[in-house]
Amino acid sequence: MLAADPHPGAGRVTEHLSGSASGSLPPELTELLSARGEEQTERAWNRFLRSYNDLLLRTARSVHRDHDAAMNAYAHVLERLRADGFARLRKFSGGDRDNLSRWLVVVARRMCLDQLRQKYGRTRARTPERERLARKRLVDELWESRKPPDLPDLAAGDPEMDLRAAELRSALAEAIEVLEPGDRLLLALRFDNELSGRRIAEILDFPTPFHAYRALNGIFARLRQQLEALGFEGPEP
Repeated sequence: MLAADPHPGAGRVTEHLSGSASGSLPPELTELLSARGEEQTERAWNRFLRSYNDLLLRTARSVHRDHDAAMNAYAHVLERLRADGFARLRKFSGGDRDNLSRWLVVVARRMCLDQLRQKYGRTRARTPERERLARKRLVDELWESRKPPDLPDLAAGDPEMDLRAAELRSALAEAIEVLEPGDRLLLALRFDNELSGRRIAEILDFPTPFHAYRALNGIFARLRQQLEALGFEGPEP
């Protein structure tokens, strides 16, 4: 009786490689997608990484300036590329090393951005002080016509002011929760990560920083409208 093939997809890969595309894949990818068995697969994967590791790492760093965040994103990209028997790599349509490099940059960047969206698209635990400061910056910017010296300190010791500030932050949090994930990500990059419009445009593929700020202004208008409907008419709680 024939033994079961431990890599049932390998036959299909070999068949694909023997066809018209066989000569159009870089040798590192050909070896990896044709590998059978754990040992051969690991050798092929390590060879693939020797050729493209720096590229993937630079891509992660282009999205994240923070070292730890970049390394987490890099590990996420490697995990996704290996998932389901290298299913994502099997989607490469063909070409030389330069074509594969360009394709990997696009794919890896998208994976990093998807990870960011997943992170900021759900409720996250934050330190109270960090969250308070981030939300204060957002509240201040919602009513940007006020000059900074005129803005009240939401951390002031007045008990009534503290209560009203808490109500404002609570209302703002509820308004943010109903935003689209992409809008929440945009706010998080601006106010939690304190990124500039230029960096946000780079990360989210806006044509220019102006487009990033325009998108933010649209979100501000929607949030301001919701808060005003609840009786909040300015940055003062």
